[in-house]
Amino acid sequence: MICIKNLLKKYDDNIAINYLSLEVGKGVIFGLLGPNGAGKTTLVSILNGLSDFQEGSISLFDISLRENLAAIRQRCSLIPQTLAFYENLSVIENLRFFAGIQNIYGTELKQNIAYAIRVNRLESMLDKKALTLSGGQKRRLNIAIGLLNNPDILFFDEPTVGIDPEARNEILDTVLSFKKENKTVIYTSHYMPEIEKICDEVAIINEGEVVAQGTLEKMLHEEYASSIIIDLDEIALKQLEVIAEDHEDLSVIDATSLMIKDQNSDKTARVLKHLESESIKIRQIRYGTTNLESLFIHLTSQGRTDG
Repeated sequence: MICIKNLLKKYDDNIAINYLSLEVGKGVIFGLLGPNGAGKTTLVSILNGLSDFQEGSISLFDISLRENLAAIRQRCSLIPQTLAFYENLSVIENLRFFAGIQNIYGTELKQNIAYAIRVNRLESMLDKKALTLSGGQKRRLNIAIGLLNNPDILFFDEPTVGIDPEARNEILDTVLSFKKENKTVIYTSHYMPEIEKICDEVAIINEGEVVAQGTLEKMLHEEYASSIIIDLDEIALKQLEVIAEDHEDLSVIDATSLMIKDQNSDKTARVLKHLESESIKIRQIRYGTTNLESLFIHLTSQGRTDG
């Protein structure tokens, strides 16, 4: 469905995407994670034809993005983080206006508006001005506008920012419903529980490169099946980094966790003895798994940027 090979994107001498390769299959909800400045927003912009690139190739639906941009755009939709509608128009007026911009008329217009309303449960608020809607309802209107072309691929950029937990769960349920329709979803978020709830596969991007990709099960279990996680009382991160430098295959996940790459009893004993000598209290030792947030921090903590 989406195939990216050796993608390079530079702004002058600054590399935003560093020869990145990635594939996303049809009907998959795909989580795209990365710290600020990692390149995920740039990547989504490129995939939607909003930004060009210097090297590499991109195909969607088995056709080249550069050579078939107009045709591809008709089958895709970007739901932005910012609210993209007119607040002084009613819900139904907004839907009709944005459908008109996309040249959707006649029977298709009627069907697509009905679909967007139904999926986002907007039936009771069609005549309300958009400015009177709650934060969650505005987000649902934003998604509804993105559904007017009945896309095969949807890109969600932080769609739950600034809304309450109940509204967030409603939006996540909406995103999950697209899987039943065999639509492909690219979903960016900083909320790890969201990714764990809805995504089939995940790619973690750091400094313009994919540092991990796969199903959540593979990333959290198979990839770390032989690891040991040592949970600690929170201490200065710098102190843990100094300790890690003294031990082979020991890395810092965050200020409360260390990871030993393999289940080696001698290595573990040396690390535990070192922690004891520093009067660092151990809360528990876990085998063979970690959580997504810890994995994310571990893989992106080096060289983090904020651009």
